[in-house]
Amino acid sequence: MKKFTLIFLGLLIGMPMMYAGGLIHNTNQSAAWSRILVRDATTEIDAVYFNPAGLTKLADGFHISLSSQSIFQTQTITNTFPYLNESEYIGKITAPVFPSVYLAYKTGNWAFSLGVNAIGGGGGAKFDKGVPMMEMGLAAMVPMMQGMFPDDGITGYSADMMFEGKSAYWGIQGGISYAINDNFSIYAGARYVMAKTTYEGYLKDITLTTAGGDTRADAYLGGKSQDFSEQSVAATEAATLAQGAGDLMQPLIDAGAGGYTIAEATAGGILTPEQAAQMVGGLMQFGYTAEEIGLMNIGEAQGAFYYQNAYYSAASEQLTAAAMQFGAMAMLMGDQVGDITQEGTGITPIVGMNLSFLDDDINIGFKYEFRTKMDITQTVPEGKGFAIGLEENGETIYMFVDGQVTKEDIPAMLSIGFDWKVAEAWKLSLGYHSYLDKSTRQENENRANHATTIDNNFWEFGLGLEYDINEKFLVSLGYLRAETGVNEFYQSNLGFSLTTNTIGGGAAWKINDMFKLNLGGYYVMYDQQDYNLNYRVGDTPVPYTESYLKSTFAGAIGVDITIGSKK
Repeated sequence: MKKFTLIFLGLLIGMPMMYAGGLIHNTNQSAAWSRILVRDATTEIDAVYFNPAGLTKLADGFHISLSSQSIFQTQTITNTFPYLNESEYIGKITAPVFPSVYLAYKTGNWAFSLGVNAIGGGGGAKFDKGVPMMEMGLAAMVPMMQGMFPDDGITGYSADMMFEGKSAYWGIQGGISYAINDNFSIYAGARYVMAKTTYEGYLKDITLTTAGGDTRADAYLGGKSQDFSEQSVAATEAATLAQGAGDLMQPLIDAGAGGYTIAEATAGGILTPEQAAQMVGGLMQFGYTAEEIGLMNIGEAQGAFYYQNAYYSAASEQLTAAAMQFGAMAMLMGDQVGDITQEGTGITPIVGMNLSFLDDDINIGFKYEFRTKMDITQTVPEGKGFAIGLEENGETIYMFVDGQVTKEDIPAMLSIGFDWKVAEAWKLSLGYHSYLDKSTRQENENRANHATTIDNNFWEFGLGLEYDINEKFLVSLGYLRAETGVNEFYQSNLGFSLTTNTIGGGAAWKINDMFKLNLGGYYVMYDQQDYNLNYRVGDTPVPYTESYLKSTFAGAIGVDITIGSKK
């Protein structure tokens, strides 16, 4: 028996629950970012993440930034596969607390910094009704069973399913900034990344609607397996009977009677009437008519028995294979529970540079994060890795295997920022990010292969404007364009990347020389992607369209604290 796999839960190829950034990165890393969307040349405390070389522009002393965002995302997948019960599947991703913490100590030309934030993920996604890829294998079974067993009157299916994933890539970043002169400073540091992703879900109570009422799919398929097994036993018995009958005729042929008909051999005393009746009865049992048997000689009759032996032997093998196939299907249609944890760590080297001109009215920030090499180790309790098939020896094949180690690096990224104090009360900010996704090492069979699924690197461009109402209050607006570089082979039900347009706005209040409050919010609009696909039902490809869409809204609050001398 060849291994059998059910197209089920192929969706688990990643849970990229990011909100702004590349395929892995989050760049929404402070409340100040939320109100303007561009911080790549900032010289305030959140420069710990965005522009660490610019920290040398801080006043001497201690600086602290505490901020958190509440992020809410809706994912909508529309699927026109004609046999699905649903056409629209909605997932909710929530991160009610998405914190960023930054600390810096500035003294003279030196600045020492520490940051803690969610570099990737940071939320949880829940699909209360599953997603199409969980269900299409079940839906396709209906027309297949209709074609194979029309008398059973199968008209539909139902199932209780849920899938939830949580992901967080926490980073602890430390580094040193040094001002070579008033116009030029540099940074060197690193981030320690701790990645953890969990998947939980179930698929249970799968039923088929038949002429006799609803029946559990595993019981129905198990019954078919038993039927095929019994038919295989009967075919084996028939093959054995035919072989034995043919063998009994060999002595007659060896004695030269092969050319006689059964009637002639009986009349000549070669066969007894009882022997002749057994031969005729055996041939009639295999479907030959009395007229056909009367025309056969003994050699031809032996050939007929051997033909039936070969026919029923082949039928027995096919029925045995069908029994095992349906037995495997019955096993896979039983209730399943998934509980998977994936964890890994890595180190990201980071370098930066800051340039200032015109008495700091123009500031340019550069940051490069090197690729983070990361091996992910999988932990799966026994029997909770989502069964997808059976090996030839009958062992269960699981999508997720306990102890499996895979390579899932975080791509390198480059950011360039430009801040220009256009007038006394106005500041213009520009930012560009490039994520080197295409060259990133990915060797996990459950995730996308970047060499074939990414055509271009992900990039972002942002524009922000800030206006100082007075010495205490400012307001800001921002726009961010993000262009994904993936192709249709990357996209899947829980791992799709879309081009976006984001708008944000907010305000800041300088309470006093020690405290500054930032408030912001942003809304992400996604470009819908539609793909024309095919799904095989038996040997027939059935065309359908699958569409992906998201929407994200977030609000943020943060406080910046300065302890030390004034600038």
